[in-house]
Amino acid sequence: MQTIIFPTDFSKGAEKAMEFAIEVARRTDAKIIAVNAYDLPYAETIMTHSLLDVMKKNAEDAMAKVAEKLKSAGVNYSTEIKMGNPIRVVKEAVEDFNADMVVLGTKGASGLEEVLIGSNAAAILHNVDCPVLSIPQGKAFSEINHIVYGSDFRSKKADKALGELKTVAALFDAKITVAHVVVNYDIDDKILAEAKARISPILEPVKHEYEVLHADSVEEGILDYAAKHGADMVALMSRNYSFFEGLFRRSISSKVAYHASIPYLALQETR
Repeated sequence: MQTIIFPTDFSKGAEKAMEFAIEVARRTDAKIIAVNAYDLPYAETIMTHSLLDVMKKNAEDAMAKVAEKLKSAGVNYSTEIKMGNPIRVVKEAVEDFNADMVVLGTKGASGLEEVLIGSNAAAILHNVDCPVLSIPQGKAFSEINHIVYGSDFRSKKADKALGELKTVAALFDAKITVAHVVVNYDIDDKILAEAKARISPILEPVKHEYEVLHADSVEEGILDYAAKHGADMVALMSRNYSFFEGLFRRSISSKVAYHASIPYLALQETR
């Protein structure tokens, strides 16, 4: 791992996410690129240009404080401040710097609020070609010893996601529980055996186990199991959507990101 993108809005939630970005950087000797985007859509007046100047100055002042913290942490870093849509700015940063991971803070939400405030992070989850580590608001860094990975045992597009998961688990010497959630159907021994034969060679030598869970939804099954077994992180494979699909689809991975009380790792499917 060489490059970590850290999108920040300078909130306390982003500050906690930075702790995780720093820890990953320390363990991999990666560079952190702190990114901030500011924008005023649809406005084109002279007053708007003046306001954008103020926004840029505020962002520069706040980013200087972020830079101080990254410097004091002893990690390699740089900063980027861009005017534009936050989703596009982050996506472009991932592409321009060939990033290996995005680490960002999230705010829990439900109902309509989840759809509205969740759109930025949800679109990022589905539009970047690297793992995205989402940190719940207020979550301070702690060791990752147990990761629960929600798996579709029948998927043939999970090889990339499994490789990314293995890399993260190895960083923390964490155990992985590969969990398949059954919702209104049964899974037979043949499917389980085929899944193990396909998944285990990719995850080895990382310690891992398999669980079949029964729940009313995948989201509920994964989060309940993680809570009951004291997991430190949950992970799912994120589907690749277009930019506009990513804005409006409320996928399982997006729901988990906004309901999880522990770090959530969104992994990318094999294209």
